[in-house]
Amino acid sequence: MTNPNSHDGGDQTGSFDPARIIFVASLCLMAFTYGVATMMYQLFPYGIIMNAKAAYHALKDIEEDDLFAGVMALDPKAPARPVIATLDPDVGTEHLLVTGGPYEFMQRCPKFGCMAWVIDRKGKVLHSWEVDTDALFSDLPEMAGRPLTRNLYPSGLALGADGSLVMTIQARNTFPFQIGIAKIDRNGKLLWKHWDHNHHWSMLDRAGNVYSPSMHFERNVKFREFRNRERCNGISTWLGSISTHRMAICVRKLDLADIIAKSKYRGLFYGLRDGCDPIHLNSIDLASPSVAAAIPGVNPGDMLISMRESSSVAIIDKDDGHIKKLMTGQTAGQHSPKFLPDGTALVFDNQGGDRTLGGTRIVRMNFVTGTSETIFPRPGSTREVPFFSMNAGHIDISSDGRRAMITGKEPGRSFEIDIASGQPLWSYHSSFDIAPYLERHKIKAKTTRAMQRLWASTMCPPMNFTLPVSGIE
Repeated sequence: MTNPNSHDGGDQTGSFDPARIIFVASLCLMAFTYGVATMMYQLFPYGIIMNAKAAYHALKDIEEDDLFAGVMALDPKAPARPVIATLDPDVGTEHLLVTGGPYEFMQRCPKFGCMAWVIDRKGKVLHSWEVDTDALFSDLPEMAGRPLTRNLYPSGLALGADGSLVMTIQARNTFPFQIGIAKIDRNGKLLWKHWDHNHHWSMLDRAGNVYSPSMHFERNVKFREFRNRERCNGISTWLGSISTHRMAICVRKLDLADIIAKSKYRGLFYGLRDGCDPIHLNSIDLASPSVAAAIPGVNPGDMLISMRESSSVAIIDKDDGHIKKLMTGQTAGQHSPKFLPDGTALVFDNQGGDRTLGGTRIVRMNFVTGTSETIFPRPGSTREVPFFSMNAGHIDISSDGRRAMITGKEPGRSFEIDIASGQPLWSYHSSFDIAPYLERHKIKAKTTRAMQRLWASTMCPPMNFTLPVSGIE
């Protein structure tokens, strides 16, 4: 009978081979040891593993993306164009700069869609920017996920006096979602771009300098103040910076993690909601001379910033970034603080509002007294409630400091309020007929009407645009 433990044609003694077992065990031990060393000393392929792990965590809740990023939902009851309402005679008269994106408002921008447009208070479109997105996105940095044109969008816009636009580009269904920054002229021609992970909203000063949130990755981040707390479990951590662009050149970056670590506010690193994103800088505003005069120790040009993860709003020095004023715990996951002329600030408090009114509020912060008060919605409010935006959210202040334009991404709407009373004055609810997009991409849908996201509507003075004037058709 043939020994079942032997090979055909041979007379080997059986499966128990001490030398072979020792050899295999040695290989396993070597592999295990190298695996440990890989994670401890970041040897190859540590970077590949960590980037893949980070990308998985970022993309595990991936959105469907047959439609472009501006579409929140198809709805046969949605109006074919934005709904605009004047709610009070004291409504402002400024024009409004509205964020768009690839494939948005193709009735007016039929080839690439409108990246942005300007309307008057009746909704008439006075100017739009159509950008060659094939050229704009031709050299995107390497990223995980689906960096398709329809997944990219301008999250923030800064309008120059010459009609140029600085656009901060983000993406859905990619890792990272922070893409970069670009500038176009009044006709949509690309002037420059930087794919250096800029995000949210940029600030443009009178000299033309652009201040923008940006981020960079670091691995194995351990905040030295808490010896046993590695905040991100080995996954790449993204840290916040403020980038300053002059013309097409990034001339400075302020590293906020380093600034906080050297300050007396190091406890901001301890109670984080997301240790992989410990700062989440999402807004920058600059102190005017009147603001600086109202707050002891603050100078013109100092920066008002929002750090979402620690629910903190701070004023930092314009030169070295050291923290001059800080209010924390009075908002929850906030965005978009903006100075008022008297030195107080309005803040879009995403999750710190009254749940019976929606859960989001607009709060006014006083850096001198350290106190805050709700401006909108107030008890008994009926207009523009319920008011809730889980994330994002934008505030723009009128030049006289009396009114504010509030934008919630979902549902896509902007409304103007009187700051003193909190009463809504004007509203814009975003919806469109997206038939041109569906036809181009041969998408069959039961309806062509869509409720749309809105990242910002900002007030701007009337400009001498020379391109044809038209309404939303």
